[in-house]
Amino acid sequence: MDRYEALWTATPDAFVAVGELGLDLYWDQTTLDRQVAALERQLEWCLTWDKPFSMHVRDAWGPTMDVLRAWKGRGLRGVLHCFTGSREIASELIDMGLYLGIGGVASFPKAGVVDVLRTTGLERVVLETDSPYLAPVPFRGKRNESAYVRRVAEHLAAQLEVPLSEVAEVTSRNARHIFGL
Repeated sequence: MDRYEALWTATPDAFVAVGELGLDLYWDQTTLDRQVAALERQLEWCLTWDKPFSMHVRDAWGPTMDVLRAWKGRGLRGVLHCFTGSREIASELIDMGLYLGIGGVASFPKAGVVDVLRTTGLERVVLETDSPYLAPVPFRGKRNESAYVRRVAEHLAAQLEVPLSEVAEVTSRNARHIFGL
């Protein structure tokens, strides 16, 4: 991490965000303390360089929310990449001023992402991929690519019963805002 910090220090304007950072307990839960320490250091970078984050959470919502609650009110900005959390988590993240990154998982019938968005709306949503993973239906199981973001937008528009243009406008505006584009 020292090398990354040195790179940031030398060229902070070359980056629009810090990430992908976060906690992943899917494979190994014994590294939680080290992961939390790394995450907190990276969140400090966000504040130091006034950059948003892109945060990955995999099987670690409890510890992630503990960290974010501890940092609440300190001016963090960011996106919860590939969001798959509950309505309650989504609402709390949005209350913290954070955004939900929605990709191909939203099109998976049992994922529950659309149900969350029916509650939260699109005002704190950005569209994304997790390329090369998690391609939307009908490409599920194949290599994901940026072109499939449109499929995600179309799926959300149909499921939320809003025009595609609204999904595109709101989520694009959110992305420009959060990343300063």
